[in-house]
Amino acid sequence: MARLTAVLVVSMAVLAVAGCSGSNASPAATTESTDSAITAPSGPIDGGTLDIAVAAAPSKWAPNSGPWTTDELQAARAVYDRLMVRDSNDQPVPELLSKASANSNFTSWTLVVREGVTFSDGSPLTSEIVAFNLRAQQADPSNADLLASISAITTPDAQTVVVSMFTPWSTFPQLLTTRLGTIAAPATLLGFDPRPIGTGPFVWFGVDEAGITIVVKNPTYWKKGLPHLDGVRFLPIPEAADRVTAALEGKVGMVAIDEPRQLQRLETVPNREGKITLHDDRNAERPKVNIAFETGRAPFDRISARRAVALATDRTEILSKAFAGQGSIARGMVSDTSPWFVDHSRSARDLDRARKQVEEYTKETGVPLAFRLLVAPDTTLERVASLWRGQLEEVGIDMTIDLVDPQTLSLAAVLGQFQAILQVGFDSSHPDAYEPLFRGIPAQQSVVSGNTTRYISPLVTKSFADARTTADVTRQVDDYGTIQEQVAIDIPYLFLVQVREVVVTTPKLRDVTNWSSGSGAGGLGQDDATVSLAQMWLAR
Repeated sequence: MARLTAVLVVSMAVLAVAGCSGSNASPAATTESTDSAITAPSGPIDGGTLDIAVAAAPSKWAPNSGPWTTDELQAARAVYDRLMVRDSNDQPVPELLSKASANSNFTSWTLVVREGVTFSDGSPLTSEIVAFNLRAQQADPSNADLLASISAITTPDAQTVVVSMFTPWSTFPQLLTTRLGTIAAPATLLGFDPRPIGTGPFVWFGVDEAGITIVVKNPTYWKKGLPHLDGVRFLPIPEAADRVTAALEGKVGMVAIDEPRQLQRLETVPNREGKITLHDDRNAERPKVNIAFETGRAPFDRISARRAVALATDRTEILSKAFAGQGSIARGMVSDTSPWFVDHSRSARDLDRARKQVEEYTKETGVPLAFRLLVAPDTTLERVASLWRGQLEEVGIDMTIDLVDPQTLSLAAVLGQFQAILQVGFDSSHPDAYEPLFRGIPAQQSVVSGNTTRYISPLVTKSFADARTTADVTRQVDDYGTIQEQVAIDIPYLFLVQVREVVVTTPKLRDVTNWSSGSGAGGLGQDDATVSLAQMWLAR
């Protein structure tokens, strides 16, 4: 699979170490293996080119052009910076900002832009440009629901942006660590310049005749002494097996992998420490394979139908057979390693209870329980769908699999023209990002909605709103726990498996996950299967 999270998220070139084929990474807590045969120099060495294998060349560079794939996000981290980033404790800290502060009721946020930062074309970063970026994100349809709380964006001076809200939003800084906080030059946002122009450590150079995207060192990068590499190349290698082979043969310096069979293959490589290093952050918020039910139409407008399929589901079999044991069982919308996780998982598979729910549904409606499942073409997801169909058949549920292209599937989700969708998502570091997925007014279903399932619970709505009125983490945990409990009871989503993601590097690539934010705090080692590129260097 090209990457599971790129298939659907309702709410994810071979860098052969050119010339100097080396790299080095100070192993972080997330690093599974290291190469003890390579002696680390006393400090970083400048120079060299890193080759990164990607499934496809980046096709979207503008931050306001909709969600990025993992490969596009990794490329974006080369040329752009964000207003805030997540530190080693997974908390938002300033990056392009020097400060972010709220008023007493969190209806206004003041963002102070860091001085002395310039874009790769030499133009300075100002409050007007930051405001322009935020307004451009507001105009991106994929962000409309999430940014609906913003009432105004003003710039009282050259370094200050004030973001005003219709309602309290204490968790707003979390948003600025994502694509929505990524800052690009206005010409890039407007599409006037095909080059991605940012403030990042590298500058877009072009695409060669082989389709390899090349970025080169930004000589005026605002973080002094960085980057260490002369350049990075993104080599498109469509098949996951070929990307892994390229890494094992030393033809590329880095690749992100989530394909289960290839993860299994990596774990069985003889003398792995001498060939590759695996960076596997098992504490990260994982993408979740899940099933969204359209709760406004039959059969899933009835809780008996949703309970029936939930009780008939064997997640252990799906994890074992579809994912080769790579990953873990999903117990809800939040990963169980998250500080926001509260365990309200439903009981295990129970065929007798599932059959009783099927009987209840038939008694209520006079028809058998049957439905169609939309699935985007993908080897792993198709395996999941096939296994699940067999499990449901055991209790008398008839499920038909419809393979549809991702664009058609996304349109069906927005319009509510489906019964069930198999998808991948719920990988945000903070639960606040899921608020649009549950937004709405009871008995008022809009034709177009970011609330895919059309599920609306006044209790869930209130809990999301309450969490935004406070900075007290204890209170927020309680609010998000209430949401998780109610979703587990009402089952608008059925969560199956948490996907495992691994960043594979050559042992010569150093400081892969060890970097510092603009505020001086240690940065989060891995972010959505991507890593910072500025601090990396190649051991010779």
